[in-house]
Amino acid sequence: MLSTPIISATEALAMLGDPNVKFVDATWYLPNVPSNAYEAYLLEHIPGAVYFDIDQVAESSDDLPHVFPSLQTFEKSVGNLGIADNNDVIVYDRGKFVASARAWWIFKSFGHRNVRVLDGGLPAWKGAGGDLAEDKPPIVPAVYRGHAECDSVISRDEVVANLSDPSVAIVDARSPGRFHGTEPEPRPGLRGGHIPGSANMYYADLLNQDGTLKGPQEVAGILESLAIEADQQIISTCGSGVTAAIILLALYQVRQEGLRLYDGSWTEWASHSDSPMS
Repeated sequence: MLSTPIISATEALAMLGDPNVKFVDATWYLPNVPSNAYEAYLLEHIPGAVYFDIDQVAESSDDLPHVFPSLQTFEKSVGNLGIADNNDVIVYDRGKFVASARAWWIFKSFGHRNVRVLDGGLPAWKGAGGDLAEDKPPIVPAVYRGHAECDSVISRDEVVANLSDPSVAIVDARSPGRFHGTEPEPRPGLRGGHIPGSANMYYADLLNQDGTLKGPQEVAGILESLAIEADQQIISTCGSGVTAAIILLALYQVRQEGLRLYDGSWTEWASHSDSPMS
């Protein structure tokens, strides 16, 4: 039986106060959303939760946002949040798994075994009667030791090399309008369209009306509707590697091998004049 990557609010509530359990608030907003994620965290969060900023737990770049961190950057950043590699980690956000799914994938990519995403995020926690806090919790830095998992992230050059490989499927988490280039990208000046041969798996279609993640059977049905075979490797992409991780979170319920994140995603792809586009 596959292990689940998510945890219900009821289950998470029962773990509050356990010193081995670390709650992590990974709330992040798209560039076109006029909100500040850290200020939202300070306003209310799960008691004891620390803030995980995907723009800070990242490598610096003049061209791309929140570049996937190196092992050294991740170890230092997470250790400074008071998280050790043997802690149970529960990641959440304020809805639609943005960017708790990416934080989860980063933890998984560096070998953290006990990490799950709160299903339905902070709204589900509130709905289950969970307490909230405003204070920043005291943090005692921890020693974190991880290891880089193979093939969790893929580069643009590798995507190009896989375009004609029938054993590889590329899925795009952006909205149908962005995928087809009929609505603008949130980053000004970025061209519209999609990677040739990719399929549109809009991340919102992977969620239930209450903001929880659809289950394995429904996810398997979506894969079937897109003619993606069980033996195909899957490369997930989006605008900048954030909502692409929601696809990986959903797919992890039905398969745990052959999943890769195109970190640069459309922001990188469209900025190269020689990138093939559809």
